[in-house]
Amino acid sequence: MTGVGMHTPRRSAVREWLAAVGTILVKELRSRMRGRRAFAVLTVYLAILALIAYGVYAVVAPGARQAAGFGGVGFGPFGPMVTNPSATIGQWIFTLLSIFQLILVMFIAPAFTAGQISLEREKQTLDLLISTPLRPGAIVVGKLLAALAYVFLLIVAAIPITAIVLMYGGASWEDIVRQQIVLFAAAIGFGAVGLFFSALFKRTQAATVLTYCTVLAFTLGTVLIFIFWSVMAARGEDGGFRRARRAPEQVMWVNPMVAMLDVIAPLDPTGFGVTSVLGQINGERFDDQGVICRGDVCFGNDGQPAPALDQSFFDGHWWPRFTATFGVLALLLTLASMRLVVPAGMRFAFRRRRRAPPAEPRQVLVAGDGTPTIEELAEPPR
Repeated sequence: MTGVGMHTPRRSAVREWLAAVGTILVKELRSRMRGRRAFAVLTVYLAILALIAYGVYAVVAPGARQAAGFGGVGFGPFGPMVTNPSATIGQWIFTLLSIFQLILVMFIAPAFTAGQISLEREKQTLDLLISTPLRPGAIVVGKLLAALAYVFLLIVAAIPITAIVLMYGGASWEDIVRQQIVLFAAAIGFGAVGLFFSALFKRTQAATVLTYCTVLAFTLGTVLIFIFWSVMAARGEDGGFRRARRAPEQVMWVNPMVAMLDVIAPLDPTGFGVTSVLGQINGERFDDQGVICRGDVCFGNDGQPAPALDQSFFDGHWWPRFTATFGVLALLLTLASMRLVVPAGMRFAFRRRRRAPPAEPRQVLVAGDGTPTIEELAEPPR
């Protein structure tokens, strides 16, 4: 007699969690991409960037040609140009496209995540969603990835427009890669901020308002705090001003604009504009006596010529710190959102019961005459 077992192995917890995330992701993407809104937003987004690129070319090109007639030195509509005309056009296009694309991402990413959880509460479907076998963490991550997937589509779709600068020169593919890293980090961070407020509040309007207030705090608020802190740190006890005191640079690690300025600083079509802004943030500046100060350290006041600013100090200093900081921030906010999605009375005691292992199937035994018989398994001792 032969025994035939019919036991299906249980999937691991990680595979179950990933399957739940995939379920939410597919459902959200289908509902988002079926309408006309998704394609309309993508078309308008690319049209705005294309118009910006064409407008920059139309404005900068005459000044670049004029500069070429004066030995490569001239003044364009935005400032001095001291390069060949083609490279100047490429630098201006890359600079303005990077800034405007970052602004669009800062406003689009929170808009897609600020209503992910609060809309479920308003429709009274969140409790039904939580009562399913899907874990709350998988629900939060699936909704976040679904919203960010569309934002990532917008960023990637704009790469051909940005790649125009490779034809003109003035920027390399490494600059485009750094630009994309900053854009992706900003989208993930601000998307996590919108999801956190969506899980914290019951109304989408309140979540949206606080999300954009946080976006302004990260951009404009950090600049104001940095300036105020630097001014107060430079003020002496007698009411005078001490030399080259500034706020900690960690205040600016959450500012996406500073990170993007750091990306375009090696190009800097103005010749000194972006570099001078980063120099003030870094604490490097000239005083009236020809002294260069870096943070709290000043040198060159002994009558000797002050050394020139180190351009390499500005390159690659801010955008890696911004990327790492926003990555950690997005992780913490996502974990907090997972906890907030769980009903209030179950946030500290919520545990999914593990499924009981399936009972061993009865063995089908075949007798000598071919007649199947069923052998009952003995019950386990209690």
